[in-house]
Amino acid sequence: TGDGSLGLLENRLVHWTALNAVLERLPIAPPVDNFSISSSFGKRQDPFTKRRAFHSGMDLAGAKRTSIYATSPGVVTFAGWKGPYGRLVEIDHGLGLRTRYGHLRKTLVKKGQKIDFRHKIGLMGSSGRSTGTHVHYEVVFDGKPLNPRKFLKAGKYVFKG
Repeated sequence: TGDGSLGLLENRLVHWTALNAVLERLPIAPPVDNFSISSSFGKRQDPFTKRRAFHSGMDLAGAKRTSIYATSPGVVTFAGWKGPYGRLVEIDHGLGLRTRYGHLRKTLVKKGQKIDFRHKIGLMGSSGRSTGTHVHYEVVFDGKPLNPRKFLKAGKYVFKG
């Protein structure tokens, strides 16, 4: 019937609207335009202790003072010095998703600030426990670190063409 079709269409529209809200928050773009991966997510040899240790993010190397961008809209929950991370920006994207950007030369945002996708949040550096110029990039869901490479790989398909 006509009413049944309208109800089905309305349900699909609600579903697609909810799905779009989730997709808009996923950090699927790289935080820096030009980079090379200098260290991957997961078990690796710690450059300081030389022992196997878990690396909770991905290190993206580039030129000093290169712009670092938010990979998704959100609210800055931390901007400042945080131990081994050095200068760090942490962004809450909602839905349990957070991103962290460590070893920055300079932070350009403040705690509580609302930011958009690709908002310039800092400059690449080598602050904290670091062996060279890079940004340490983390994706965290409900307190658990996830492999950023999977998000960046998904983003290649979204931003293609």
